[in-house]
Amino acid sequence: MNWWKVLLTWPYLLLIYLKMGSMTKKVLKDPTIVPESKRYVWLKKKTKYIRWLYNVKIVSHDIENWPKHKGCVLVANHQSNFDFIILLSLNDYSQFAPLGFIAKEELKQNHIARRFIFLIDVLFIDRKDPRNALEVFKEAKELIRNPGRTMVIFPEGTRSHAQTMQEFKPGALKLAYQAYVPILPVSIINSYQIFDKKFKGRKTIHVVFHKPLEPQQFMQIASVNLAKQIQSKITQGIEKWDNNKEN
Repeated sequence: MNWWKVLLTWPYLLLIYLKMGSMTKKVLKDPTIVPESKRYVWLKKKTKYIRWLYNVKIVSHDIENWPKHKGCVLVANHQSNFDFIILLSLNDYSQFAPLGFIAKEELKQNHIARRFIFLIDVLFIDRKDPRNALEVFKEAKELIRNPGRTMVIFPEGTRSHAQTMQEFKPGALKLAYQAYVPILPVSIINSYQIFDKKFKGRKTIHVVFHKPLEPQQFMQIASVNLAKQIQSKITQGIEKWDNNKEN
């Protein structure tokens, strides 16, 4: 983060922080008080300011592969906590189903994160409780179908903090089987650099939207093999746009 930018705009940053807290309290009390569309659009607009604070440029590739106006499961690699901001900033609600996320239970304890995660559809999964995962996937399936969501999952299970990925967990893909909706593989490149002090200046983040897999293409494929197939596709996107290599 560029601290001179924080000092220069601290009244605006404070206003955002207070506004998020105020809206969250209202939503937790009664979700209908603040219309859903208002919450999503408001958060998307604020991502522009956050990107400016962190000196981040986002370049999307083949975003037309994102299914239009219908739910899907977006499967992406996970390099940093900024990945949420990156995907939110690219989510055009006039074209694509609003984003929802499946996140780890511990995120609820993050003081800053909890001020915005309740403004949109974030479902929390307890990785120590298999039954909890079943309930979360059931709720996520309903969100995808009605009112329609792009539910984001990170099959690595945690951040890699690097360009390389950890092995995908096949169980994370069960949601796509249950919901019977397209899987949208997405490669996120260079986001690990945002919080790494070794990288100075502007960070250019590439986001590659691969061709979606329709349900009829993967329903008969074992989840272990499907996880490998999707991870391989995401790896191709990373290797193509890794700015530390010659392309």
